[in-house]
Amino acid sequence: MKTFLCAFLAFSAACFAAPKPADDNAALESKIEKIWQDSSKVYRSPKSGLFYTVEIGRVPPPEDMKKLLPLKKTGVPNWHGGHSGTEDCSMLCGIMLAGLCDKYAVVGGAETAARARGLYKALLLTATAHGERGFVARGVSPDDCKTVYPGTSRDQYTHYIHGMWRYYNSGIATADEKAQIARIFSDIADKMEREVKPDTNPPYSFKFYKGMPDDRGVGKMLEVYPHEAARLSMFYAAAYSATKKRKYFDLYRKHIEYAIEHSAEISSVPERKLRWLVPAYAVLQMEASLELLHEVEKDASLKKRIAGVMDLVAEFFDKCPVFDIEKRKSSRDCAEIINGKLMAPSYKLSQTDEKILRSRIAYLNGARDCGGSYTLLSAYWKARAKGYLKP
Repeated sequence: MKTFLCAFLAFSAACFAAPKPADDNAALESKIEKIWQDSSKVYRSPKSGLFYTVEIGRVPPPEDMKKLLPLKKTGVPNWHGGHSGTEDCSMLCGIMLAGLCDKYAVVGGAETAARARGLYKALLLTATAHGERGFVARGVSPDDCKTVYPGTSRDQYTHYIHGMWRYYNSGIATADEKAQIARIFSDIADKMEREVKPDTNPPYSFKFYKGMPDDRGVGKMLEVYPHEAARLSMFYAAAYSATKKRKYFDLYRKHIEYAIEHSAEISSVPERKLRWLVPAYAVLQMEASLELLHEVEKDASLKKRIAGVMDLVAEFFDKCPVFDIEKRKSSRDCAEIINGKLMAPSYKLSQTDEKILRSRIAYLNGARDCGGSYTLLSAYWKARAKGYLKP
């Protein structure tokens, strides 16, 4: 009886014990593939191709999106589609597209190229389906693939541009796809030049869908915080990179000093301010903006300075207690912080970051944690592109 009881207890402990982190690199890559498959089944629309932040069946129908139904009976129209599942499609799918471009650089393959192309086509919708040139919607209805909420943000634009720029330069994009991206980047740059002015309300904010003013300050492009300082120059640099038009070169160079100098000031922001001012996703957005500038810039001196700021930023986020990923509960937070630091030219993946990245991938359920799925996928392939975790 005693032997049976001991065996039963041992069996029970094994059943209920937490799974071990995926220490085997091949198993880790297999889990990343499972995360892609599971999240695709639950959160991806077969019609739009976009990944959403709620199960596809829970995204409001187009007629409800158009009504801008208030959240929690506040009476305030839901301009940005909060909790609709469409509020972060451009941002998160842009992150995923960049991750797939890293994957293609590492392992190649027709399947990887097809997945990247699928996301490229999905992201086309957020910039073109509504018919307003230069406007990048947060997402589109998975039902009619054209209805949008009127609000957007520089965050959506940042990862949209970064992901599409990575695709443009990935070796996957066709000539026609490159031409389409160049047109979108031109439209965005023209919109910024036209609308980012000191006399707007708020100052230096671009407008949302059909001229809606920036109601949250999330379209503000100048006189911003350090983690937002490189965005405007980045937008123009992307347009120049794709079109080679002198106009966009002059615009990105006009703002490059602000981008470099003000970005470097992040290390001077007090911790108490960082806690409410700089969320985890800002780490990735900041480095993605600087990465694009670094790759586009050809002047050796400026290129070196941008690289120096990227390294400074990565080191700061690596050491600052506010961004200690050992204390973060969110897999998405951890992935965005690690991915952002990995973009810095001189950053080396620490043992702590590697352990947490492995653990988060091993434990994640792709059918339940969409934000963690999308960002871990990208962080994993960025790590692989930098030479880590090779099976």
